[in-house]
Amino acid sequence: MNSFTNSLLIFFTIPLMCFVVYVGYDVPIDFMHTTGKEIPYQEYIFLGFGLVYFMLLVWRSIRRWMGLLIVNKTERFKWNMLVSKSRSQRILVYSLLESGIMSTVAFAMYVVSDTNHLPGIILYVFSIEGLIFLFLGLKNKFRVGISSKAVIVSDREVTIAYLTGLRQVTIGNESVYFDYINDLQLSFPTDCIDEQHIESFRSEIKNVVDRDRVLIRNKY
Repeated sequence: MNSFTNSLLIFFTIPLMCFVVYVGYDVPIDFMHTTGKEIPYQEYIFLGFGLVYFMLLVWRSIRRWMGLLIVNKTERFKWNMLVSKSRSQRILVYSLLESGIMSTVAFAMYVVSDTNHLPGIILYVFSIEGLIFLFLGLKNKFRVGISSKAVIVSDREVTIAYLTGLRQVTIGNESVYFDYINDLQLSFPTDCIDEQHIESFRSEIKNVVDRDRVLIRNKY
C-alpha cells in the first residue's frame, strides 16, 4: 500500500516539478508561442495536483492509522507481537527518507514558484504527519497480530490477510504468503516477525485455520 502510494506520488511529482520550473523561471515555450508565467489556468493546474496529493496521502494516512489502532487492541488477538528490531530499523530509515524527500520537494516548489504553493504545503504537512506516525509507532506500536478472522501487520505498510477463502499459507525466508481460492495472493516480509517468534506464529496460524482446507507450508 505504502509503496503503491509512493509510486503514484513520484508519477505525479515529475510533471508537476517540470511545470513549476516552467512557471517559476518563466521558461519560453516556443511551440505554444508563450512563456511559463503566461500559461493559462495555472491556478487550476496547481489545484488539481494539490487535490491528487491530498487524496493519495489522506487515504494512506487513514489506512495506516486505523491499522495501528486495530493491531494495538491486543486483547482482541490470539497472538500479538511487536515487529522485529531489524524491521523497526528499516522502518526508521525508510520513513525518515520518505519525509525528507517530501519536505525537500515542498521546499523546492516554494523557492521556485512565487505563487500557488498548495501542492507543496500538502506534501510538507504530510511529511510531518509521517514523522509523528513513525515516532509514535516506534514506541512499541508497530505489531503483527493473529485473530480468529485475519492476520494483521501494521507498520509502514498495512497488510490484512483474512482467513476466509484461504487456500495456502507459506512461511518463507523473505516473505509470508497467503494464497486464496480466487488466485489472489497477499504477503508481508518475514522479518516483520522476530526470529524467536516464528515458531509460535506458525503454531497459531495452524490453530486458527481449517487444516482440512488450508495447507501450511514452511520454507523458513
